[in-house]
Amino acid sequence: MDTPENYYATLGVPLNADNETIKRAYRQLARRYHPDLAGPEAALQMKRINRAYAVLSDEEQRHSYDIVIGGVIDLRNGATHPRSRPRRFEHPIEPEFDGLNIFSTRGPFHAELSIRSSMGVVSAVKGRQTTHGLLIAGGSFDGKGSIWQVVQQALQPQIIQFEADPALTIESLRELRFSEAGSLLAGWGRLSLHVWDTLSGQRIWSSSLQQRAVSAPYSVDTTLRVEPDGKRLVHTALPLLPSDIKAPRSWGVRGSDIESHLMGDETPRPPVVCLEENIEHRSFWAIRLRALSYDARHLLTLSCAQVTGNPQQVVIARRWDLTTQTRFKGMRPQILNSLELGQCEECTPPYAASLDARLVAFTYQGKQLRICDTVSGTYSELGTGAMGSSARVAFSPDCQFVAVAREDSEINEGVVDIWSIATGQLIQKLYHPWQISALDYTERYLLVALTDGTLHVWNL
Repeated sequence: MDTPENYYATLGVPLNADNETIKRAYRQLARRYHPDLAGPEAALQMKRINRAYAVLSDEEQRHSYDIVIGGVIDLRNGATHPRSRPRRFEHPIEPEFDGLNIFSTRGPFHAELSIRSSMGVVSAVKGRQTTHGLLIAGGSFDGKGSIWQVVQQALQPQIIQFEADPALTIESLRELRFSEAGSLLAGWGRLSLHVWDTLSGQRIWSSSLQQRAVSAPYSVDTTLRVEPDGKRLVHTALPLLPSDIKAPRSWGVRGSDIESHLMGDETPRPPVVCLEENIEHRSFWAIRLRALSYDARHLLTLSCAQVTGNPQQVVIARRWDLTTQTRFKGMRPQILNSLELGQCEECTPPYAASLDARLVAFTYQGKQLRICDTVSGTYSELGTGAMGSSARVAFSPDCQFVAVAREDSEINEGVVDIWSIATGQLIQKLYHPWQISALDYTERYLLVALTDGTLHVWNL
């Protein structure tokens, strides 16, 4: 078993140090090692200091930490000693040091605020800029979540809670989507999809996905729309479900159903079907990602397929027009562009798509991010370095930047790299004291969820 880090030694305080001693030690170290004062080379040490302070300044975390290290770390002649119960203080960081637990290199982003949630690890985060301010939704692994409204850098006192339908299988919320004005919120995992009213947190619609045999949350996408007449529509891209096939997992990856549901109307509507190939064709084809544009007019698919003339399975990105009508006023989706992007075995998650379903990104060869423009038919690469399964990617709404969250291999802490898509240059690095569990880019805000349950907002 790996020996845990000695947080007391990191801060230079004794085992029985009270809160004031810990705070004072943190102040002194922050003045010495913060990168704004000591330069970028001090970033690693500052992160260790932040991690130690985050644990030792919180009563519950410190108590758990002491139990874990008891008998493992030789703090005092090989044994731990009882100490007085620490006093809880409401504001562990004074205004002078507020924000030092997250920091960055020089660049356009600056730390805006931090939100401490009570939901544990945040499995999904989504933001939406509205006329009333910034809406932030966070989902958890138990199918519950919270919505915060940020107005003039302050949180409204009311926090809206929401949860998945308990009648369905409880699972983690892995994806969230707001409607354009922020009045509706959708969330889903692999087994079910839900829609809530953001003002009340009331669940207004749920749908099981089990019949679709969804392999991953990114193989489903949803767009919410509220029409001028008040009608609320849910457009969803799902794995194909042919009525005459008994094994949807075998065939669903070969095409997509675009379903539209009118809230309050249970009358089923026929889906718009997007077939990647003829259903009779037996060559290998598997859709990995489906992304709907915000206006539900376009679909982007990222697939792994066997194509004629190529012995290797290749990655294929396609952009679909979902508005093409036949002369009989029916819908017949049209493929606008189809691009081959390399060998399938070299393409791995994380995947990401832009809001307009124009750009798609994926990890290529495990150490670079390949970005494809499905309108211009071109792609580029960013030298991001090693990206593991916990990495996250998010496009800015204007498609000028892409944020890449990955683990810092030195101490497993969260780093977000901000890249310029046009120039391929790294423009800023954002450092966090814990690993990153979710990431979202909305308007001029970058939302970062950490595994300790906090949400950090960076402002452009």
